[in-house]
Order: sequence, then C-alpha cells, then structure tokens
Amino acid sequence: MTTVTLEAGMPQTIGEAFAHIGAVTTPTITDIKVMCLVEAASKELYRATAAGAENPAVADLLRTNGDEEFVHARRAAAVLTLLTGTDFTPPEADTNPYLAGGAFPIGELTPEALRKLAQTEFDGETLYEGWAASIGNDEAAALLRANGKEETDHGNRLLQAAALLESALEG
Repeated sequence: MTTVTLEAGMPQTIGEAFAHIGAVTTPTITDIKVMCLVEAASKELYRATAAGAENPAVADLLRTNGDEEFVHARRAAAVLTLLTGTDFTPPEADTNPYLAGGAFPIGELTPEALRKLAQTEFDGETLYEGWAASIGNDEAAALLRANGKEETDHGNRLLQAAALLESALEG
C-alpha cells in the first residue's frame, strides 16, 4: 500500500497535527482529513501505551480506547465523503504519515499522566461538538457528535486505569 501523502498546509508531524486540530473551531476539509489521520494513528499510540502496562486490566482499557479511535477515523472519513462526494479511507498504521517514525506510547503509565490524558479526551467532546455545530450538514454533524460522546468514554476509561494503577501502588 502507498503511504497517504500530506497535502500542502497540513501539519507534518503528529505533534503538530494534535496542536492544529485542538485549535480548529470551524473545520475545513483539510482539517477533517488531519483529524482522520490523527484518529487512525491514535489506535496505534494507545496500543503502544498498552504494551507497557503490567496490569492486564489497564492494558485492556487502553486497547479499547485505541480500537474506538479507529472507529472515529472511519466516521471522520465518512464526513469527508458526505462533504466532498469522494471516498477517503483512514490509513492503517503502515500507510499513515503521522506514524512514519513508528508508534510510541502516548505518555507515561502513571495515574497522573493518565488523568491528564483523560482531560484531553474530555476536551475532545467539546471540540467535536463545536465542529458538529459549524459543519452545515446534519448527517456529518451526527457523525462528529458520535465521536465526541465516545471521547468522554475514553476519558472515563483513562480515569479507571489511573485508579487501578493507584490501588496497585497503595497495595
């Protein structure tokens, strides 16, 4: 398969991409493509984080979040299809330009780091709601809102994982 090519004006690294989408209030087609790539890459980032978890329940929570991130990428791709009439397929890890350097853990596996990551997931619902409100297409808005609701689920799983790690530290 051919690696997806980043278009002119797109962030060139995953860090830049996360920062970019976090600042967008009214998304363009390019912004939604970036979101699709980031969501697809996040599956692997969560998997890489899960690989470092000694607690199997924590690893399962992280992998579940990763699996749902790819569902979000599929929904973002569906939004692109609705808005452009052209199919866009979320890339797997080996063709995602934001994973060209490989997947890496999202952060440390500490209760504090997981709580901080949970907050970014909670903020994702607000981001997606803003995008849905400004998209001008009811079907696309519904897809974006579905992603947003699951971002809250991700945050709650991360808080659960943090609590599991804390109880293991205390025990």
